[in-house]
Amino acid sequence: MFLRITFVRNVGFYHKGGFLMKRIVTILFTIVTIILSGCHHEIKHQYDVADLKGFLEEPVTIAWNNDHKNGLQNFQANVQVYRMNNRMDTGASLSETYRLAISTMHNKIVSRIDFNADQDTPAHTVISDGKDIIMINPATEEITCRISVDNMQSPLNRLLAGQSGLSKINLSQVREEAKRLSLDIKEEITDKNKNLIVDIPSALIQQTGTNTITRSRITFDITNEVILETEVVMVREDKTVVSSKVTPLYEMFDEMPIKVGTVTVIDTKAPDLIEGIESDTPIYKSYDDIPTISEEEFKKLQGEDSIQQNPDITFGNPADLSSVETIYELYQDIEINSAPESLFRIIEK
Repeated sequence: MFLRITFVRNVGFYHKGGFLMKRIVTILFTIVTIILSGCHHEIKHQYDVADLKGFLEEPVTIAWNNDHKNGLQNFQANVQVYRMNNRMDTGASLSETYRLAISTMHNKIVSRIDFNADQDTPAHTVISDGKDIIMINPATEEITCRISVDNMQSPLNRLLAGQSGLSKINLSQVREEAKRLSLDIKEEITDKNKNLIVDIPSALIQQTGTNTITRSRITFDITNEVILETEVVMVREDKTVVSSKVTPLYEMFDEMPIKVGTVTVIDTKAPDLIEGIESDTPIYKSYDDIPTISEEEFKKLQGEDSIQQNPDITFGNPADLSSVETIYELYQDIEINSAPESLFRIIEK
């Protein structure tokens, strides 16, 4: 029997320090993902729900509360979030769960995320309408925090005005709005899909802080009328390039595509190698590269107190801060048109 000298963690890297602020950042990211993302069983992309079944304890279920003719008016699901970083993890692991609800109110998309209590934070709820984000105490419905994030006039929000991306998209509306905003629009035929691609010029994107968004693209599947992928490329002040791609996952329900999750890939490329790393530092490209020793030798070294566990090993060159993070958001127990308006009305106060 052989054992790896260095123990590699197979857990998420969602650190708990400053947890509340990090959760707010996570919420912001999740809400943006909802707005950006949103098959016919012929929808083709690099991911498929079947590929992710191993993450799910139970099959995805979809319950539609009334006649489909009324369309998808609101949506609820239990969400499981799995994360993996290619520099730190040997596999994706569960990082958090929450209850998601989305509704169309007054031609605006309102989203609600309910977090259960854990060892770091009490139970809390976050609601956003694209203009404000509020945090409330779910027991009292008291608003405990409000953040203004008014981006209703951003090109992307205007492009998808009133559309949740949870099922079919009105592509005629998208085309008209893209022309009105003078966005770059083209059609592309691949071996998998006939796509409509809309590029938002960086000059039209509201830049904040010291980061610059250099590319913003959304791709639609014309045949099935769904969002196929969104992509954003950002350059940080230190020249680090961060590319984020969000791919929605769909399953059919009575010939209607319903979104059942997303796969987000965040590719971070550092501009330079950091200094101060010793030249003889071992580099392991993967778990399989880590040297092995026998169980007998391991026990001997343990007894001599000359071997230690290293839970924070970094795969690849430690002087290179580049990484690829993959986030899987998977929906379960989906309910359509069963959410009461009372879940969302507090945002109007």
